[in-house]
Amino acid sequence: MAEHQANPVSPPRLQISRLVLVGLLVFPLALSVQIGTSISDFYFRTQDRWLFIVLMLALLMLSYRIPRWPVPEFKLSWAWLLPILATLVLLLWWGTYALMGDYPLTRDEHMVLFDMAVFAKGHLLEPLAAEWRSNPKALVPDFLMDVPGTVALVSGYLPGNAMLRLGFSWFADPALMNPLLMGIGAIALYDIARRLFGDDRRTVLVVMVLYLGSTQVLVNAMTVYAMTGHTALSLVWLALFLRGGWAGHAGAMVVGLVAMGLHQVVFHPLFAAPFLLWLLAQRRYRLFAAYAVVIGGGALFWMVYPALAIQSMGIVAAGGAGDGVSFLRDRVWPLLVERDPMTVRLMTLNLVRFTVWQHLALLPLVAMAWPLVRRNRGIAAPLAGGIVLTLLFCTLILPQQGHGWGYRYMAPLLGSFALLGGLGYQRWRALDRRVADGVFMVLSALSAVFMVLTMWGAHRFVMPHVRLDALIAAQQTDMVLVDTELPRQAVDQVRNLPDLSNRPLRLSSSALDAAALARLCERGSIALITRADMQQQGFGLNVPIASPRFESKVRQSLAGKPCLAPN
Repeated sequence: MAEHQANPVSPPRLQISRLVLVGLLVFPLALSVQIGTSISDFYFRTQDRWLFIVLMLALLMLSYRIPRWPVPEFKLSWAWLLPILATLVLLLWWGTYALMGDYPLTRDEHMVLFDMAVFAKGHLLEPLAAEWRSNPKALVPDFLMDVPGTVALVSGYLPGNAMLRLGFSWFADPALMNPLLMGIGAIALYDIARRLFGDDRRTVLVVMVLYLGSTQVLVNAMTVYAMTGHTALSLVWLALFLRGGWAGHAGAMVVGLVAMGLHQVVFHPLFAAPFLLWLLAQRRYRLFAAYAVVIGGGALFWMVYPALAIQSMGIVAAGGAGDGVSFLRDRVWPLLVERDPMTVRLMTLNLVRFTVWQHLALLPLVAMAWPLVRRNRGIAAPLAGGIVLTLLFCTLILPQQGHGWGYRYMAPLLGSFALLGGLGYQRWRALDRRVADGVFMVLSALSAVFMVLTMWGAHRFVMPHVRLDALIAAQQTDMVLVDTELPRQAVDQVRNLPDLSNRPLRLSSSALDAAALARLCERGSIALITRADMQQQGFGLNVPIASPRFESKVRQSLAGKPCLAPN
């Protein structure tokens, strides 16, 4: 304490001031973004910017005055942790329905349910009737696997999340799966934290609060997204890796194979690569080689999985469609060479969103761990390496996340952030205990307020989609034509079962020309969902009611025909 009084501008206080400076530089750049109807821009302007301003003001005040609020020296034992997690899992299960409407908001989420319906029949693709093969995007507008001749349907995502959810649905409500995965991730994180920090009760508690106090962790657990699975599997992998022994490493390898097939193959290798380099630095060459073979072989298998799925239906994949080479040529290479001119601004918005959807002490604590990373002390460098690699990959390949509760591409690294935060807190307390504890406690209180606001904001965002979905489902016609010209997210309302047995069938207007629409009259009755219908449900309020392209198509092809239901 005497040292702190002798040096009022202590390193921890200086670190807070630097974070404020970074925020003051980032915010004008984020505010200047003009991306039209981009969902990233919408999130920033309606949800994130005010929270970011409040956070910067809080950090600014903390750089001058910090209350004497000590972190409790509470021993978080298994006897405490498991009941807490069980309660939280049940609350998130309830919130899946009460807050998020148990509704797969995005195309990414819907395609998980789509694939579940395919896999439930015991095959990997769903045959598509010949009359729909010329224009499958009218029925499933996005994220379809590229099947020759479009003779069958399944999503272009890897099958892990859908298969896990399907298996879970055989004995429990599938809405419970992600809350349970969140709990499994927390158990693995606690095991890692105890291994790293031993009897340092405060630091273990801080690590767990950083994880469980992340709104991104909790809200994603109330969705169908694969991101909760990525978070949990990364933590289970790391817990097994650090436990070591043949069982620990074999278990980690199996978990890694599952993680690569969960959704996108790339996220687990980016997380694991720095730990493999850590093995090299320790001269554990055989173990390094074993992990490299398993991860490399697993990545190759999942890259050729589309070709295997296509061949399972007896379809000849022309031109190597679906193999590893075509995966790199058709999906990765175009993203590398066709640069998004909005990359810097999009990543700025992503990082602002990430910041306000985490426990607000996370980034200050992670910043305090930087010297440990720079000096390559223990596990700090591999943890940070995965974060850096993933950020570089997203900047180069996937700067636009689209929908997301928080910055979802960081989901596999949320445990890494929490552990780095623990390392930063431990170092901070060694430098200035009062400042470290005071900052953490103040930002924890503010995080609770932010959590309520962001969860309520998520609920308000989801509900218009739920109401619009119910309106479409209630139409007493064979088909519903949805105006998907604008807003762009209206296309996510075009969701059908893979065998097209649902009624009404939902059709995307932007995928159909006037001639195709006219032919639909031969197949049954058609109802229209216009922008006016959407806005009555609170959906698409940022675009004009008039939709000239949609109205022109309807006039040319359906006006006055008996198939068109009164609107």
